[in-house]
Amino acid sequence: MMNNGPTWLTREEVSLRVRFAPKTLANWAAQTPPKGPRFTKVGGKTRYDLADVVAWQEAQAADAA
Repeated sequence: MMNNGPTWLTREEVSLRVRFAPKTLANWAAQTPPKGPRFTKVGGKTRYDLADVVAWQEAQAADAA
């Protein structure tokens, strides 16, 4: 069976991928409007869809070019 739904990552997993501390991601998420990759709350926990993290990384690379 194939699942086409989102691949949820924890803040710690995203931190390893984007090389920012989990606390930095938490601080960004607390800002209004939030900075960093788009996130959602699932069962009271912050989760990031892998596709949103990749899109955010690509946007950051494009902005730096």
